[in-house]
Amino acid sequence: MPNDSNSNVALIKWSEEEGRVKLGLPSDLDLAMAQPLVDSLRHAFAVGDTIDILTDGVERVSTACVQALVVASRTAGESRQSFTIVGPSASFASACDDLGLSDWLKQWSRS
Repeated sequence: MPNDSNSNVALIKWSEEEGRVKLGLPSDLDLAMAQPLVDSLRHAFAVGDTIDILTDGVERVSTACVQALVVASRTAGESRQSFTIVGPSASFASACDDLGLSDWLKQWSRS
């Protein structure tokens, strides 16, 4: 996990095993969480072949955090790494829908 002085990075639950990185996102992905999320995603892509983003507990999400995840999915496509949004919560799915990203979420998610 990246060593960041920002205490928000600690809110992202990190696990890594045999090239699979899992990032458990907190319930509140507000604007202050965008940079810690980007930092965590960068590190995940540097050390893992498979990146799973656990969003089942997300209750609120900022546009900036969704944008970070969209960029991460593009990075995965370009680098041929596996990237999955796992168990998107109703709030997360609703935010994606509001942003016109329902198809993106369907492409990159699994229940």
